[in-house]
Amino acid sequence: MRDKELTVGSNLTLFYCQVAIKFAGFMLIFALLPVCFTIAEEGNHPAEFLSHGVGARALGMGGMFVSVADDATAAYWNPAGLTEAGDHAFSTMYSDSFRSSQGGFLNKGLVQYSFINYVQQIEDIGSVGVSWIRLGVDEIPRTTFIDVNGDGELGSFQDKNANGEKDPGELYIDRPTVAEYFSNADNAILVSYARAVSTNLSVGSNLKILRQTIFQNSGNGFGIDLGMVFQPISHFRIGVMIQDATGTQITWNTPSNPTFTRKTRLRIGSSYAFGLGQIGHLVLGIDMESRQKDLKADQDSEMLVYYGSELWLFKLIALRIGGRGGRISSGVGFRLWFKEARIFADYAFKSHDLGGSQRISISGSF
Repeated sequence: MRDKELTVGSNLTLFYCQVAIKFAGFMLIFALLPVCFTIAEEGNHPAEFLSHGVGARALGMGGMFVSVADDATAAYWNPAGLTEAGDHAFSTMYSDSFRSSQGGFLNKGLVQYSFINYVQQIEDIGSVGVSWIRLGVDEIPRTTFIDVNGDGELGSFQDKNANGEKDPGELYIDRPTVAEYFSNADNAILVSYARAVSTNLSVGSNLKILRQTIFQNSGNGFGIDLGMVFQPISHFRIGVMIQDATGTQITWNTPSNPTFTRKTRLRIGSSYAFGLGQIGHLVLGIDMESRQKDLKADQDSEMLVYYGSELWLFKLIALRIGGRGGRISSGVGFRLWFKEARIFADYAFKSHDLGGSQRISISGSF
């Protein structure tokens, strides 16, 4: 009887490994697809707002989340993790970046960054979700001049040397004024789908619809993400995420109609959860991401390495820390129960050369 059980267990293990290998091969094919096509590529920072991360929980862990992903923010980090988000789940985040560490504790920063989503499991179909990401700089003034001297030209100045150019010391005659205010905004809609292939393996994907605007111009595009979460043994998880699997292209409506392409990036991570008895549990993990040419940091590294940890105490309070290189992030979280619903309140702080960024999230499942 025991030999029969061992045989069944071995067959199941072999089955899981075969499924994982086949899906990994499938994802590798998608990762190589951009190489097979000739596409327009202009600029070095296309849709870079998609690299900022979402959710104060994940960002408090330094962005180490591709294998941990088990809540609604998995739609961004690894859509395969949505199978563990609950029957109904949601997440919201607000962040102001730069200057937020100066003055008041929660004073408004230069850049506002927001995220909101909803995920639902549908029986016999899988988990589906819709997410919205927005990064914007609002109330940017567009200045013009008031025609003070009535010559019909705006921007007249005291041309003392009569060379037709405004030189230092030559003051404007016309008075500058703010004509209007506009916003520079980046928006993304993520439509996600995930399904559990087995008890140990889940797969998922995103369809990303992008729109960027600045003053009177805009750019539109779309892209695809692919993800996998595999748990070979208890408490140990492996995550794989192929971002922009076929290359995400954004075409602008400026006179030359340029197309900017966000190249494919591969992210692999693993994490392990250590039980601490009645006190709680500790999660430690590491992610590695294919090198991004447009990042000035980590120029000597072929991979970007993210590390992070999360310590839950008595299922009520979470302490987090993580980072990449010398840039450290930290955070704290609280969990509340309302009958069958769980509500999480999370806060994270991330250091940056231009000033710190604060992230506040409210999420839950029911």
